[in-house]
Amino acid sequence: MTIVNWPRSLLTMGLLLSLVREAPGQNKKPEKQEGPKVVMVLPLGVVPGAKTRITIRGLKLDAATQVRFPNASVAVKVLGKGKAPAAAKEKAAQVGDTQVEAEVTVPAGTSADTLPFVVVTPAGETPAHLLLVESRVPVVPEKEPNNSFPQAQAIQVPQVIEGVIQQPQDVDVFRLEGQAGQRLILEVLAARYGSALDSLLTLYDAHGHELAESDDSGTSTDSRLEFTLPSSGTYYLSVMDASDQGGPTHPYWLKVLPGK
Repeated sequence: MTIVNWPRSLLTMGLLLSLVREAPGQNKKPEKQEGPKVVMVLPLGVVPGAKTRITIRGLKLDAATQVRFPNASVAVKVLGKGKAPAAAKEKAAQVGDTQVEAEVTVPAGTSADTLPFVVVTPAGETPAHLLLVESRVPVVPEKEPNNSFPQAQAIQVPQVIEGVIQQPQDVDVFRLEGQAGQRLILEVLAARYGSALDSLLTLYDAHGHELAESDDSGTSTDSRLEFTLPSSGTYYLSVMDASDQGGPTHPYWLKVLPGK
C-alpha cells in the first residue's frame, strides 16, 4: 500500500475550505426591510363635499411627501408629518408610530362606500388603505359625556355615529325611539379599517334590561346586530371595548339603519 504524504499546508487549506462551506448562515439572504405602511385613519371616514382633516397613522410615514388617491378628483393637502403618540401598552405594529396630517375633500356626489389611497415616501409607497365614505345617511359626531343611561346621546334612524372609545373602561351610550315591530340593523365599523377597537355592542330596553349583544361578527372583531323591537318606546345602545381598552387609536363608526 502506498501512503501519500500531503504537505501540511494543503491539508490545512482543505480543512479551512470545509469550514467555510459548512459555516451556518453563510448563504443566508439578507432580511427584507419592511416598507412604509398605513395602519389607520382618524377619523375612519369622511362625508362627500365636506373638507375633513384626517390623521393617517402607520409605520415609516414621517418622511411622507404625498397622500394619493387613484380618484384624481379627491383633493388632498398634506399639513404635517412626524412621530405619532401612543399609549404605553400599544404596539407600533398595531397603532403606528408615525403619522401624516392631511386635509381631504371627496367630491360631492361620490357614491362609493370606501376609497383607497396610498402614502408616498422616499422609501416607496404604502399598500393601499381604505377610507370610509358615507353619502346616503347623516353622519353625526359622538358627544361626551355619554357614559350612562341618564347621559345617553339621542340618535335617530338612520344615522352613522362617528365616535372614539377615548380611554380604558370608557363606554358610549346612545338613546333612540323605536316602534313595535321595527327592524334595526346596528353595525360597528372599526377593526376592519385598522382601529384598535375590539367592539362590544349591546341593546337595552327602556328599563336597562339587555335585549341583545354582539362581540364579534363573522371573521371580524366588529360587532353587528339585527333585531326586531318588541314594543314602541325608548331603547339604548352601548359601545365599548371588549377588553376594556381605549384611547385615541380606538375610533369607530356606528351604523344605525332600518332593517328590511
